[in-house]
Amino acid sequence: MTTVHNDCTTTESESNELPEIAENGFIIVSDFFAYQHESIETALKNSQFQYLIALHPDSPTKLWRKDAFRVYVLEEHLEAARTFCISIEFANKSNK
Repeated sequence: MTTVHNDCTTTESESNELPEIAENGFIIVSDFFAYQHESIETALKNSQFQYLIALHPDSPTKLWRKDAFRVYVLEEHLEAARTFCISIEFANKSNK
């Protein structure tokens, strides 16, 4: 995984599971579906959060993961980032 400091780098997992805590100390905010990628990544890019995005590996037993992704932030920003991402998700659902 690669640390992302407000740019649009994404990485792919080489295992079947993504970790709860990335090796650089970033902590999971949430998992998101592929259709949310552009809005979540754009919002994070324009935020003050240092974040990491990792793509879920394709898993034939867990089809929801196809093109899904996980967002990580530093622990001190975890609650604020969760609230932020939830608001982006809600805005997306309201616009559909």
